[in-house]
Amino acid sequence: MLGPSLKRQRRIKPILLQIAAIVTFVAMIFPIYALFLTSLQPESVIRSRDVSFFPSTLYFAHFAEVLSPGHIVPIVAAIGNSMIVSILTATACVLLALPAAYALARLPVPGGRFILGGLVSIYFLPTILFMIPLFIAFVNRGLNDTFLGLVLLYTGFILPFQIWILRGFIDRVPGELDEAAKLDGATYLQLFVRIIIPLVRPGILAGYLFAFILSWIEFLTPLIFTNNLKVSTVSLGLYRSTIDIQVGQLAAAAVLTLLPVALLTLIFQRLVTRVFLAGADK
Repeated sequence: MLGPSLKRQRRIKPILLQIAAIVTFVAMIFPIYALFLTSLQPESVIRSRDVSFFPSTLYFAHFAEVLSPGHIVPIVAAIGNSMIVSILTATACVLLALPAAYALARLPVPGGRFILGGLVSIYFLPTILFMIPLFIAFVNRGLNDTFLGLVLLYTGFILPFQIWILRGFIDRVPGELDEAAKLDGATYLQLFVRIIIPLVRPGILAGYLFAFILSWIEFLTPLIFTNNLKVSTVSLGLYRSTIDIQVGQLAAAAVLTLLPVALLTLIFQRLVTRVFLAGADK
């Protein structure tokens, strides 16, 4: 028989967990709601003290101004450039990380553990340490302010994380499948193509999405390495003039920049969750 205090604790614990979950959700969703609200209010209301969190009317002029062809900040073109760079980067990361992860997970690579440790240790260093020598090298080779330059930089920064993630998915594939295929005369390449890739396909998609999102939200790299080639994150800073800032237009542009990542997250949320839960069960 459980004592009264223990029964009370068991009843209170789920309630506290629910309260904590609600508080966390509100804290995370409030900035996004405030951003949408700002983009749908007139500039005069945004700058006043009479801002209502539940407005009776919505103002879409900021979106019309931002999307107008002659606008001083080409946010539509910048979003298109970000889309191209993110797709190319995610594709390159998966194509390079998948065989590397397979080699580290299945092949007798000398110093494999040290290689994995080195991949992780890279992220303990500030990114700015790599920027100056890379900037000099890219300028000398004419790669700055180009799509190829951004894709190379993004891929270099994201690839260690991608290898680590995909190796975890490959490790969850039972080794007995490899042994059975080897008895049938399969080579390492055949194992990789016919067994590993089909079984870790959800993990590949999840890794592709992560690489796409990390490329999409990157700010420091395009800020340093681009000038004429505008991407969405850097273009948001152009809504500030020398004496003022268009808050409403900036919020509208930020909403447009946020939409692709938000849609991908909503569409593939269940897939990514199932992948991680399946890996935990194994």
